[in-house]
Amino acid sequence: MIDQKDRYHMYASLINEDQKKIIGTVDKAIDAKQHQENPNELERVLSHIIKDTVRHFTTEESYMKNLKYPGYHYHKEEHQDFSTKAHAYRKLILESDSKTANEILEYLKKWLVKHFQEADKEYTEYCSKSELK
Repeated sequence: MIDQKDRYHMYASLINEDQKKIIGTVDKAIDAKQHQENPNELERVLSHIIKDTVRHFTTEESYMKNLKYPGYHYHKEEHQDFSTKAHAYRKLILESDSKTANEILEYLKKWLVKHFQEADKEYTEYCSKSELK
């Protein structure tokens, strides 16, 4: 049987891998736009960014709800804000020149990194304390 501590560590590892994958996918989109790759490839990469972040956010939100994380609603609003922006920027990225598209992609990447390093860190620390009690 898996104890609470092991369960938390498995969850934290999964979240960390998700975060790395999402940032790596954003980097692929930046690279694809800079090298003027096939627009279908860029569209595919952008679709992965949105799909992966939605899956990641859903997993986090489920875990936060289960642990009654007090910052859940604010954290969920941040997720919704990113998802709204990512969908809105998707078409713009595809239609923009490389410079504008890179600026948008860099903005999305910075948003994600900041969110992962601050908001996710805060909630995972809370979860760690809750799980290990």
